[in-house]
Amino acid sequence: MKISILIPVYNVKKWLDRCLDSLEAQTWKDWEAVLVNDGSTDASLEIAQRRAAQDARIHVFSYPNRGISVTRNRLLDHARGDAFLFVDSDDWIEPETLEKLVRVMEGKRCDIVQCGYQMDFGPVPFLRPVAGNGIHTREEALQMLVNNKGINNYPWGKLFRRHTFSNVRFPENVKGFEDTRTIFRTFLNASRIGTIPDRFVHYVQHPGSLTNCMSLATVYDMRRAYEYQENYLKKVLPHQHFDFNRNYYNTDMVIIYTLILFSHRKENPRFDPASIDWSKLTLSPVLHGAYLAWLQIACVKMGWDIRKVLDETQWPVNADDSQKAASSSREKTAKPAAKRNRVR
Repeated sequence: MKISILIPVYNVKKWLDRCLDSLEAQTWKDWEAVLVNDGSTDASLEIAQRRAAQDARIHVFSYPNRGISVTRNRLLDHARGDAFLFVDSDDWIEPETLEKLVRVMEGKRCDIVQCGYQMDFGPVPFLRPVAGNGIHTREEALQMLVNNKGINNYPWGKLFRRHTFSNVRFPENVKGFEDTRTIFRTFLNASRIGTIPDRFVHYVQHPGSLTNCMSLATVYDMRRAYEYQENYLKKVLPHQHFDFNRNYYNTDMVIIYTLILFSHRKENPRFDPASIDWSKLTLSPVLHGAYLAWLQIACVKMGWDIRKVLDETQWPVNADDSQKAASSSREKTAKPAAKRNRVR
């Protein structure tokens, strides 16, 4: 099985060599690396071209800047392998990554196999829960994805058979959380999805990561991405029940966190609470209490009445000013082809 390793490149001169070193160290040798440079303004393209000259398995394509979705679609267009593995150019993978994923895919007849990851902030990694060894139907895997049970929306950390991307493209008309609108659709093209607990991906955190540059516009994009996912699944799998309450709770908490730490009264920010069925949440009284406590802090900072905030019919906000603030926030935070999809 030949693997196409798909790498979007944008201003990653500090990390690109390490990423490519980790590919050349793979114990599985039948691979090609497809790099699409999205108009980098640093030395990323020169580094990629130098490495391609040294290893015939590395192929480099360069285009004017268009953003992460266009770049990933171009990667898919250039890929020639039997299966695809996305790797972000500032991340790196363990030497046995490809071999283990291929063995599970072939041995267990899977269409997608996901491994674990660790978040590298420095010398001490942050370890989030991972799925164990398992083989799942598409419905089971989608339930795990929606309920945050070890399967995630990231494109990286997963080996996809080529056919799972049939009629699946990253959306080029939206900015933010493109992965949440895309990866679940590959599951709909799969019969069996495998998971392994091995933390093969080193998910490197740095100042360019989304977790370090949040804005209200960004987090509301997150909510819209979940709404898109929920509506899509309801349409194509009408007999399956998918509970998105925890996703909307988590999103609201990030919105409140952003209001507290990054927003200011003069920006005229707005809090639109999601429609959450609290009875469906585990530990609902605790979660609801935390929600209200954090929201009260945000209200004190912004000079809001929490009762009016929670009652949409009484929200005292000028719609035109709110729209201007949202547009301004988007302009400040938009970064082409950077690591936008870093929070799920």
